[in-house]
Amino acid sequence: MTLILTWLFPVGIVMGADSALTHRGEYITDRFGMRRPRISTGDKVFQIPKIHAGISYWGEATIGGQTTDQWISAFVQSAQYSTIDDFAVLLQNELRNLVPALTDPEGSRRYRYGRRGFHLAGFVEHKGELVPTFYHIHNGQSETNLGIDPRIINANHDFPPERVMDHFLKDEIPHICNWDFFQYRDLFSSIFSVFNNWRERLSIDGQPFIFPDPQKFPDTLTAYAEFVRFWIRLVRDIYALSNYPEIIGGDVRVLSIKPNGFAEISSKP
Repeated sequence: MTLILTWLFPVGIVMGADSALTHRGEYITDRFGMRRPRISTGDKVFQIPKIHAGISYWGEATIGGQTTDQWISAFVQSAQYSTIDDFAVLLQNELRNLVPALTDPEGSRRYRYGRRGFHLAGFVEHKGELVPTFYHIHNGQSETNLGIDPRIINANHDFPPERVMDHFLKDEIPHICNWDFFQYRDLFSSIFSVFNNWRERLSIDGQPFIFPDPQKFPDTLTAYAEFVRFWIRLVRDIYALSNYPEIIGGDVRVLSIKPNGFAEISSKP
């Protein structure tokens, strides 16, 4: 399993993920005699320098006889594309050739959420401005494209630039979590409301509580990158302290992209 978060801010895009790779069908026995899935680590977040975009993946750890991180790295380098829209369609079509259609019955968890997906985000020009845009390329049902065939891979344009701008005008920040990750959703809705409550109750030198505080970082986008890393670390550490397999784990890799195309990527414990 994987936790991927993609946030589309006016100042830039932030995409982050843990690094645990769960190998389906492969098991180990831990020191307590419990049978657990084999887990390794690998990169799940990648730059696409040619189009000033980023991509990350969730789901199965292998594709086309390679690990998924090896496969997507090769695809980024070899595919023929010039825009993020080109890339999304090319990736969809290539995955349709490699990924079998879902056979799960309608109404099942896999039919609803799918087995494999990719977050793809970058900037496009919209009404004279560079605006973030986001594709979720996956099998399973789509929340935004109800007419698709959920059994195959689809390039769902969940956040076209006009939709993103509508959110920005309402002071809303589009925020995408992969798959059916209810643990993160529960934590975020509960804890972020606490932060908002602290904003009303706490003050330092007359300033309300701010999380994250951009003044502690080189720039606002760096602050948001650490904000995203915080949430992934939180879920990762809860798994590490629980009796649940550490299918969310390892270093946290975060990519941030500014509208001018400048990008930074880093992995930290």
